[in-house]
Formats: sequence, C-alpha cells, structure tokens
Amino acid sequence: MKKRLLCITPDLSQSGAPIALYGLLRIIRRNNKYEIFILTYGAGELLASYSDLVGQDHIDILDGLNPTSEFRQRLQKNYDVIFLNTAAVYTFSFFYQNLDLPVYWWIHEAPSLIEDSFPGFPNPHLLSPNFRLFAPSEGAAAGFRAHYAYDINTLPVPVDIPSEISQELPFTLPDDRCIFIIPAAYTYIKGQDILLSAINSLPDEYRKQSYFIFCGYSLEKQAQYKNALFEVVSSLDNILMLENLPRNTVYSLMNRCHCIIAPSRIDTIPLSIVEGMMFHKLTLVSSNTGISHYIRDCENGFVFSDPDGLLKRLLLIINDHSSLTRISERGYDVYNSCFSPDAVSSVCNKIGL
Repeated sequence: MKKRLLCITPDLSQSGAPIALYGLLRIIRRNNKYEIFILTYGAGELLASYSDLVGQDHIDILDGLNPTSEFRQRLQKNYDVIFLNTAAVYTFSFFYQNLDLPVYWWIHEAPSLIEDSFPGFPNPHLLSPNFRLFAPSEGAAAGFRAHYAYDINTLPVPVDIPSEISQELPFTLPDDRCIFIIPAAYTYIKGQDILLSAINSLPDEYRKQSYFIFCGYSLEKQAQYKNALFEVVSSLDNILMLENLPRNTVYSLMNRCHCIIAPSRIDTIPLSIVEGMMFHKLTLVSSNTGISHYIRDCENGFVFSDPDGLLKRLLLIINDHSSLTRISERGYDVYNSCFSPDAVSSVCNKIGL
C-alpha cells in the first residue's frame, strides 16, 4: 500500500515555486511510492495541471490561513509524510513539531527575503528532529548555511523538456541579430534595471546587432518599478518588453534566442536559466543567483558580478555568439547531470521521496 504524502504550497500560480513543485511531484508520482495530496491557500493557472497529476479530489484549497483544530488534527493524522513548499508556509511548521512524522521543507527563498517577508519564520535550529530542510540549488544551500549556520541539504528543481513547443510567435523577431531573453517577474530583486543600464551603455554598432526581450508577470506592489522600466524602453529600438506570456510561447522564444539572462540581485535558482541550459542556449547570470554555483565563467556559461562585467560579457556574446556553441553544450551537461528528471529522481530516491 502506498504511503500518503501531503504537499503544502502557498498557491498554484504560474510562478517559480508552484512550477518547481509540479515538476518534483511528477517525479515522485513516477517513482510510485506515494499517493499525493495538495493543500494550498489559493488556486491559480496551474490548478488544472495539478488536478490532472494528482486528481481533483486530492486538492484542498484553504479558505483563510487559520485552520480549525479539527482540521489540524487531520493534517497530522491522515498522512505519512509532509512536504512544505517555500518559507511562506512557515506557520504550518508549528503543526508538525516533535511528531513521529517526517517533514521535508523545500525552502526556495534567500535568507534576506525570508527575514524581510516572514518575520515569524522559525530559527531552523529550533525545529524538532523530524524536520529535514532542502534548498533548490547548491548556491542557495551555501547561502542558507552561511546565514543560519544550519546544514541544509540540496534538492534541485527538476526541469523537463516540454513535449510540444509552438513554432508560432505573436510577433516577428529579427533574424540578423543576437537575441537575448529575460523571462522573470518585474520586481526589483530580478534586476531588470541593471540589465537596462548595461544595454544603454552598448556602443551603437552593438545595439544594432542585438535584440533583448523582457517578459514576465507583474506584482501590484512592484507596479512603479515595472512602469519605470517600460518608460525607459520606449526610447530604445532593440528591446521588446512584454507582459506575462504562456509557457509555450516562452519556450518558443527560448528556442529562437541565443542567450538567456538572469541579472537578479537575489535569486536562488532561477528556473529560466536551467531551462536555457536544457535548450542548449548560452546563459548569462549574476553572481547573486544560486545557479551561478554551477557555472564556470566562459566555460559553460557566463557570470558577472558588477555592471562593468555585465557589459563586457554582453559585448562578447553579441560579437561571438555563433562561435560559442561549445559553451552552451557544456551548459547542457550541467542541466543533464543536476536538473534533469533523471538526476533529480536519483536525489529523491536517496532522501526517501
């Protein structure tokens, strides 16, 4: 008889953590050890995908953040394993202290974001022994260890090659330029303004040889930041700035581009870079991203640590992108050995998922 695994996640939106969890649950389901249940604060664009994966009757959508005592007892007694997704569900960690019930906690956020957003987040050293904490990349784990002096483990985010990718796009791309794509939410921590500043510094001949596509969802509290970005771009002819796009369209863009960029100030992965590696594309990342732990600059991708370094690497990629396939192929090797479904499945088997 299969054990019962309860996954608690903030929502099922089409954003990083729910996408990551969905990929992981596909692997757990394939390993056929658990019957999977979902508890979430809210639905979202991925609800249908989750329903197809685990069954609609296996998904509970909470009405409010304070379950009744009867509901808490059900959360404790009806399952064999608990899986907490992100630091945002920290209130549930208090339900599972000192129980004979294993709790896996996949924490995607960097410590600085945790302390800014979740002041009630428990000190990891005070969690009972039934808890096991995981970060989504080695770089993220290193940052967590340094901040909390707590030996968190790594459970990489799995990324699977989509079964079908649309070849059509709702706009025309230039075929004589080096194309970059920056898929990320429009927020300060994602650093789109850092990249825009570098693009503005490109010499004219390099601007004419390059094309940058920004796309991502918007958060209401970041509207001023996003609007400022759009205003800057209105005067530049080598940038296309878009709102959120369907995943299939983003994959189509990745297939057509030469390089994926993550200029983040703080980011524990990001997923778009793993997807870029999966598609055999060049990747350019800030040293503040967790994924930079896996990238050796100018060997299997590009890493910058300051604005001057970003500009130099943009110039290099624009000038030589057609001759850098050896770097993108080595980037694919990182994806295959660390983030592919087979690689993550091996990690899941080792940790008992």
